[in-house]
Amino acid sequence: MATRRVVTGIDSDGKSFVVHDDPTTGSMDMGLLALDDVWVDDPSRPDPRADRDPVAGVNPLMPPSGGSSVRVLTLHPPTRADMPEGDAIAAAASRFDPGELFARDPEGEQGWHTTATIDYVIVLSGRLELGLDSGWIELGPGDVVVQRASRHAWRLAGDESAQLAAIMIASPNYA
Repeated sequence: MATRRVVTGIDSDGKSFVVHDDPTTGSMDMGLLALDDVWVDDPSRPDPRADRDPVAGVNPLMPPSGGSSVRVLTLHPPTRADMPEGDAIAAAASRFDPGELFARDPEGEQGWHTTATIDYVIVLSGRLELGLDSGWIELGPGDVVVQRASRHAWRLAGDESAQLAAIMIASPNYA
């Protein structure tokens, strides 16, 4: 189920109003991982009235230069009862562009990556682990990670799904 997003704007009279109040169009269920891209702010494409939906097409993992992105991620166990299959997973995966970030790690581990961003990650539900070169740390609801361009990976801690919100900012401090 796609995340509900409420996007505000300013009308021609200078009054605030709701531009979007609906499930995000950036929803992609790839089985073990579901992504809901909520919004992308791209300084090179100003859109003060929010006339276009910045997550309606193919969504790159990285926010645009000087911009930011917000997404909700859900990690599912392999025992997920409503697991999509084959074509559905392929269709969802075709809308997400991780670039080269998730290529097989030189040490043979998958899922490890480094982004040139500062990320604020909030655990919404479930339990998961953040992997760093120094080891794994368990996280639960309400925990917040400030991920500063460091090599990392995510995995479930247990048999239940976990959900987190990630705000990624392409800061020149981490380029």
